Amino acid sequence: MRTMSIHSVFRCKLWLVMAMCLACLNANAQGGKGKNKKRNQPKQVKSATTKAEEEQRFMCEIFETPPQFPGGDVALMEFLKKEVRQPDEAKDVKGRVVIGVIVETSGELTHFEVLRSVHPALDKEALRVAKMMPKWIPGSIYGKLVTSRCCIIVAFKGEEKDGTGPERRDK
Repeated sequence: MRTMSIHSVFRCKLWLVMAMCLACLNANAQGGKGKNKKRNQPKQVKSATTKAEEEQRFMCEIFETPPQFPGGDVALMEFLKKEVRQPDEAKDVKGRVVIGVIVETSGELTHFEVLRSVHPALDKEALRVAKMMPKWIPGSIYGKLVTSRCCIIVAFKGEEKDGTGPERRDK
């Protein structure tokens, strides 16, 4: 009769434990059988929110149809040209202010914030104009209207002092 060393017994037990672990992992990865399926799924917690609030919480940044100003980009540019005024305290300041907004499923704009600032007076003017905008056409995914995040860029040209500003080299 042959005797086994402690190392070979340990190796056999190790292989047996590893085989059992792999079998368990494989069974869990396949979802188990019958009654165990419910145990493997996360429990759903009921919240105190209404269905309308749940729909508003779903926010997208990638769309099938992105949100847009009524009339498209051309109408947006015309609206900005008509409404934006250069503030007196920042007459010679140039730059683009980026305003972040949320377009709700109803088309209303909410949660206005300055994402890129140029000058406090220009930021205030850009926010004023963004809050004046009419309802937008909301974005959609698979035909369903979704709440979405959007950016509005408001450009300020500034005013040249006595017409002797630096020349542009890319003309």
